[in-house]
Amino acid sequence: MIINTKSIRFRILLWYTLTLFLATAFIFSSFYFVTRQIIFSQVDKELSTHAVKLTEIVTRQGVNMHEAMLKQQLYSEFSQIPGMVVVLLDKDGNAVNSSLTTENPHDFYKSLFESAKHTNQAVYSNEDIKNSPMRFTAQAVRYNNSLAGVILVAHPIDAIQKSLNSLLNTLGIVFLLLILPTILGGRLLAGKIMRPISNISNRMEKISSEHLDERIDNPKTEDEIEKLTTTFNNLLGRMQEAFHRERQFIGDVAHELKTPVATLRSEIELVLSKKRTEHEYKRALEETLVDANRLSTIIKNILDLAWLEAENAQLGERYFNLSNVVNEIREIALKLGSQKQIKLQEKIEANLEITGDEDKISRAILNIVDNAIKYTPNKGLVSIALYKRNKRAILEIKDTGAGISEKELPHVFERFYRGSKTTKTLGSGLGLAIAQGIIQAHKGLIKIVSKVGKGTSVIISLPLVNPFD
Repeated sequence: MIINTKSIRFRILLWYTLTLFLATAFIFSSFYFVTRQIIFSQVDKELSTHAVKLTEIVTRQGVNMHEAMLKQQLYSEFSQIPGMVVVLLDKDGNAVNSSLTTENPHDFYKSLFESAKHTNQAVYSNEDIKNSPMRFTAQAVRYNNSLAGVILVAHPIDAIQKSLNSLLNTLGIVFLLLILPTILGGRLLAGKIMRPISNISNRMEKISSEHLDERIDNPKTEDEIEKLTTTFNNLLGRMQEAFHRERQFIGDVAHELKTPVATLRSEIELVLSKKRTEHEYKRALEETLVDANRLSTIIKNILDLAWLEAENAQLGERYFNLSNVVNEIREIALKLGSQKQIKLQEKIEANLEITGDEDKISRAILNIVDNAIKYTPNKGLVSIALYKRNKRAILEIKDTGAGISEKELPHVFERFYRGSKTTKTLGSGLGLAIAQGIIQAHKGLIKIVSKVGKGTSVIISLPLVNPFD
């Protein structure tokens, strides 16, 4: 079986095995060294007790080390302890007496002597005497604050060393025996961890653009797997919404272009069906121009819809003077309303600045003003007011038209929706939908208040650049 070393399953197994391996090695090593330390601390305690007694004997004599060594009392004190070694070194480090039968002093005497003469604490060391491990302690003997010599006391530790070696071997064997179960356990654990993720992956492979309404079952485990499932389901929801918007957009384009294109085609076919006079050709071209202008407006609306559908619509970081934009639209409104003798009232506060796309904001406001003029009867009134309130710019556009019923009011921002009283008025039903999208893209709000027979009021709120000015 080929193992994929780049898979998450393998990495989980590797890290699990390595972590348990190191943790077990640390625990076993700690256990061994702590056990060794405890055993040797007991041996050192016993050796230290003997060294202290020897030191008391020597210092009690009040004579030099050579005379003290001759005292039988020195050996009778420890003669009954099997394997006990006592060595007395003078102030120069020479062995003046020793319980060892060897005639030549050992090399380690000197190193122990050098270590002990500079401290009042006992010095410990493991040394081999005739291939037998011994635990030595060295204790300095001082008389009248002067170094009189050093006492070496040792005890055989071969039994202790064998026990420690046996313990080390046992721990090593147990450690090796744990490796295989550790790997098998890691494999099972990795499989259990990856199984929900594999199920999610398999489920995702079966979901296509035709089945975006399907969702992955939530395990409700309150862990990362549930979070992953929720994330995938949310992603599917966004994809489904995006596909729905795309289909809707394509349908909207087809719906909106179908009528003017058919009208254009009919008019052209009609004109070409027989020879016409110059006047008839001119009238046909004028009617064709009307449909062409309508097509141009529709395409412009479609481009605005495409801009609004983009999740990252580029608004820009530039700020502009909203007061100037509204004043320019007021001039356009005067021309649009002149044929219907509509009276225009305005109250525009100066120097209100916002951030975003000036052209898009201008288009949104113009759509609303255009609607107000379209649905206001002859000699009616349209008012435009711009002012600052609570760190925001407020734009109110009111008309004295027929108004919108409560039943139709919730639908006015829907694409291609046209109220029952607008059938005789030219329009695509996209103006308010585009205006709402542009305003919301600029972090603004738009709402409509209307009463049948009394007119309509559109209120737009946009955040100011310098709200404290």
